[in-house]
Amino acid sequence: MDQLSSAERAEVESHLVTFPELRKELREIERSLEIFAGSTAMKSPAGVKERILDAIRHDGKGSGGTKGSSNGLWSILSLLFGLGLLVFGYLFYQKDQDTQRLTNEIALVRDTCQTRNDELTRELELLRQLTRTTNTIIPFQATPGFASTDLYLHINNVTKRSFIQVRNLPPIAANQSYELWSLRPNQPPAPLNVFDAPASGLIEVTYVEGTETYAITIEQRGGVNSPTMANLIGTVSVTGI
Repeated sequence: MDQLSSAERAEVESHLVTFPELRKELREIERSLEIFAGSTAMKSPAGVKERILDAIRHDGKGSGGTKGSSNGLWSILSLLFGLGLLVFGYLFYQKDQDTQRLTNEIALVRDTCQTRNDELTRELELLRQLTRTTNTIIPFQATPGFASTDLYLHINNVTKRSFIQVRNLPPIAANQSYELWSLRPNQPPAPLNVFDAPASGLIEVTYVEGTETYAITIEQRGGVNSPTMANLIGTVSVTGI
């Protein structure tokens, strides 16, 4: 790493001759760095490999006393320790990143499963409601101007719940909605539900005791308080059921 003076370099080279096991350790470090660099696509600092190889090629050419050899040994060990810390730090960082990524993926899968479980629970409950023996299914009668309307009312006078099964609805503009009305004797039409075409093909609507006829119109988005009779798309009578 260019941290040694000429005298220190000579001492290190001399020490490599005195302690052959250190030379073996340097070779092992060299191989480890090459494997690590290849697996992580990271290059070792420029010139490290060449300087280590140069030190090995020239072992035996230096000289020095016991104190100098000790200093050289500590310099080499410091270099090896620093490289070891670099490798360890990088691997720890990668492990932490992998753990965090895995944690996020597990949380996403858990949330997705929970959402799907909630959807399936709602669908199962809806199926239970629609298959009750006390249910009555009645088709809506489409008006002449909206002959493509194809709807069914599922009504249960025991559970007091109603659903509309949508098979086809006439198209509406972006600023319009469908609106359901309750028609009772001697009372004005009562607005109930404002809705768009349901993705599942089913929508639960308000059950109103005493209703004789349910009607659906196309209104401005958000609904209105009085129906636009020109936009009446269908009606269904529930009298006598």
